Amino acid sequence: MRRLLLAAAVLALGGCHREPTFDERYKAAQTQIDQKAREIDTQAMGSGVPSAIDEDEADAK
Repeated sequence: MRRLLLAAAVLALGGCHREPTFDERYKAAQTQIDQKAREIDTQAMGSGVPSAIDEDEADAK
């Protein structure tokens, strides 16, 4: 009986894991956003299309 109870306890604890904290989730989301921004910037630089900043500077002159 003790072995069965011990085995059940081990299995129950084996399935438990803690949820990520707000800070951990925030950091993961920020990392994904930064990575996506770099990908977009890289694509934009290779497209040959002037960026909005370049157009605004040209309008100001």
